[in-house]
Amino acid sequence: MEQIAFYLLKSAAWLAGFTLVYLLFLQKERFFMLKRIYLLAGVALSLILPLVTLHYRVELPAPLIQETQGMTPVLPSSPAAAAEIVAEKDPLKWFMIFYAAGLVFLLGRTLQYLFTVYRAVRSGPVHREGDALLVRSEKYTSAFSFFNYVFINPSLSGREVREILNHEMVHLRQKHWFDLLLVEVISLVQWMNPFAWICSALVRQNHEHLADEVALQQTSDPAGYRATLLNQVFSARLISLSNSFNFSFNTNRFEMMKKKTYSPFRKLKLLLVLPLMAGMLFAFASPRYVYAETTGTSELTISQPAPLIQNTVRGVVYREDGTPFPGVNVNVSGTSLSVSTDASGRFEFRGIPENVILVFTYKGYKYLPLNPVTDKEMIVRMQPDPNYVDPATVKPDATDKPKPKQLLVVDGVITDQTLTEIMEKMGNDLGIAKALTFSEAKEKYGEKGAAGVMEIYSREKAKELGMTVPLRRKSQDDFPTFGGSFHTTFTDWVISRTKYPPEAAAAGIEGWAHVSFTVEPDGSVSNIKPKGTTNPLLANALAEVIKTSPLWEPPKNPGMNEPFTSEITAKFSLPDKVGGGEIFVVVEKMPVYPGGDEALFKFINENVRYPPEAKERGIQGKVILRFVVTSDGSVEDVTVVRGIDPLLDAEAVRVMSLLPDWTPGMQGGKPVNVWYSVPISFALSSGEKIQEGL
Repeated sequence: MEQIAFYLLKSAAWLAGFTLVYLLFLQKERFFMLKRIYLLAGVALSLILPLVTLHYRVELPAPLIQETQGMTPVLPSSPAAAAEIVAEKDPLKWFMIFYAAGLVFLLGRTLQYLFTVYRAVRSGPVHREGDALLVRSEKYTSAFSFFNYVFINPSLSGREVREILNHEMVHLRQKHWFDLLLVEVISLVQWMNPFAWICSALVRQNHEHLADEVALQQTSDPAGYRATLLNQVFSARLISLSNSFNFSFNTNRFEMMKKKTYSPFRKLKLLLVLPLMAGMLFAFASPRYVYAETTGTSELTISQPAPLIQNTVRGVVYREDGTPFPGVNVNVSGTSLSVSTDASGRFEFRGIPENVILVFTYKGYKYLPLNPVTDKEMIVRMQPDPNYVDPATVKPDATDKPKPKQLLVVDGVITDQTLTEIMEKMGNDLGIAKALTFSEAKEKYGEKGAAGVMEIYSREKAKELGMTVPLRRKSQDDFPTFGGSFHTTFTDWVISRTKYPPEAAAAGIEGWAHVSFTVEPDGSVSNIKPKGTTNPLLANALAEVIKTSPLWEPPKNPGMNEPFTSEITAKFSLPDKVGGGEIFVVVEKMPVYPGGDEALFKFINENVRYPPEAKERGIQGKVILRFVVTSDGSVEDVTVVRGIDPLLDAEAVRVMSLLPDWTPGMQGGKPVNVWYSVPISFALSSGEKIQEGL
């Protein structure tokens, strides 16, 4: 059992070393295939090298022949003493039991996931696409590959399916499943080692970089490939033995997609693992003791062994008033030696090692480390700790009540279920989820709604109450078309016909304009109205053009021929320019506030002024703002995505409108307009403190 535990310890140390070298020196490099080899070699070696132990030679003097008469073997004096020796090994036994239990649990979970995938393969339609078997299943929203199976959601468009297959075929051809099996083994064997899970994630991250590299070379539409990846971002990976299309999605992944040249000498960083291996092998090396060879003489040399030096330390511990202090703990650093002072405050150690420190401790008194004195009796004085608080004297705060949770109401009935449980149970029957403002929650639900209220309605209940339930349109066939093209072409049609209002130009009005509209089942356009804080003159210019829209064509899917609401966004720039102003959500390089997020939050904190009226009325909560960081770095079109109260909403908008210029976002090497969101939390519970966070 001890050998198994020591093997696990050594294996964990090896894997931690290989992983740290990768994180510090290799993670951002672009030689992905070499990085794959390094990671696989590191995992394999962390399983093999613990079995290899180097030895170094230690010479001992030849033993002397000594008289042994009168010596007796040292045995336990009683069965109780023998039992104590055995009991020392019990912690290791319990550790191994805990380790085995965790291993069995994780193995069972993996087998359960495998069975889930097996059922999906058996129940869903399977089609062969080249070397891959394509499985269409509504159970999984995110595409992923498992061995030679590729799972996709039926709602994906033909273009998205092509891009996903292009990506997943790279995983199949390069046999990434072998890597996943290996890291799954190491994750199970070393489930208590956090570096095992980090290494597993790094292997999958590198797989995605490898697949992106090849897929972008093969695709004819790199932008479409990135858009498909973005559409998959909010879906979750199924199991650890699969390659998920959206795994490791972040701006760094887009950065890795760029074609960049780099010096081949950067690959020499891989050699940094050699000093690590040398150090680890030396750290786990064990001595091999041998007797030194005697000289060529046959004479027997009798030598007197050096006397065994045993240091004895004794002393007395006193209180601050000079009286003896019984019960003080005295510990010898670096050893398990420990005694307590007797009734007269005395203590004594025999045979303590050299170069140690005596540590004196007692609750309510300061920690006191001292060097031992062997040539005379030690005098130790303890000093009270003025900062010590006896836990027994601390009374619980009667006002410390548990914080209330957000109240969840399903079809008018308060429930104890979590939001996740409700969503999973309702599935496609989910109609509308509405978060009430604090004032609405308190008025409707009283104190129960003090922490906020989320009202959730099924589709049937929402329609019964006269609510408009949005349709879940999944493919292009579910949307109405404009002039035979996708509905987004209507934006270009409107902007190309919009003229800059003379009144707005004369008044120096410019900025972003948002106008929403609804396409009715008969193809006509209705319900045209401005959104947010759009200037009426600019909004009216867009609305007049929208009113002239010809009839739209209904969706190809007859079941989706219901009212469809969309939005036109345009930018008006003096003197007379009206542009589409394409706004990105995610770009290769996101915009950056001068000094970073910390400086942004500092600016907000220094400039926000909590409205006095809001304080008096006890209004608090989180305001979520959205704004555009333009291609020139300026902040424009600050709007409230989710508000609390007009007072706090207006204050949040005011502060964000004061922001200085940012470093703009970049896409394809050019600065572009990017949406950016910042939540600002107004709280009165802790000294009327204003907090913010992303």
